[in-house]
Amino acid sequence: MSAFDEVLKEKFGDYKERFPEERDDRIWAAVAEAFALSGDGVRTLQAWEHARTLNPEWSPHRLGYAKALLRAHHWMKAVQELQTCSELEDEGLDPERFENSDLYYLGYALFGAGRFKEASDAWRAAGNRIKFWGNPDPLKHYHLHRGWAMHLERQFPDAIEAYMRALVAPGPGDSAPEDDMDPDAVEASQEEFNPGIEHFLTLAQEGDLLDPAELKALPYDRD
Repeated sequence: MSAFDEVLKEKFGDYKERFPEERDDRIWAAVAEAFALSGDGVRTLQAWEHARTLNPEWSPHRLGYAKALLRAHHWMKAVQELQTCSELEDEGLDPERFENSDLYYLGYALFGAGRFKEASDAWRAAGNRIKFWGNPDPLKHYHLHRGWAMHLERQFPDAIEAYMRALVAPGPGDSAPEDDMDPDAVEASQEEFNPGIEHFLTLAQEGDLLDPAELKALPYDRD
């Protein structure tokens, strides 16, 4: 590591001393999560890259690195990591939860790269697998951004369907019956996001085009 990474080395050494029996790749993953919480995106990326390099067959490291790449807007690198993650068949992940879904994040990487049709396809596949969203915000974002992708491809009927799903989400078919959401959180999410969703729904219904430069689609981030 370069001199710039003295802080990284110190953090790794601290964690290694505290958890001497843990494997180095898992320690680097913990270091990455610590820097993510502190908002240090550069060191988060570097730590995840170390974890992924030490254990490239472990999907959680690939996914963690891809999330950091998305935060840094390195779209195509994120696409490559997520495609590799998919090839590993989600070992170590629970793809029924959105935060563990390589397809969910692949949609955002492809959207950022301007590959809107592929983003739409990835999101549709993700929606068929995800059962647990936890709260309504990521679910509403998911439907809205899926609508943007199809709207940009001039697939107006599909865009309208996605926007309408965004308006009513969480609704039937969006999540598992046991994925209970706080009614107050649902109401607050509806009030916050539905006016903006209605705007895009109207544009799609009238056949008006969108400018991709004016759209910012990023995955929901619990951090």
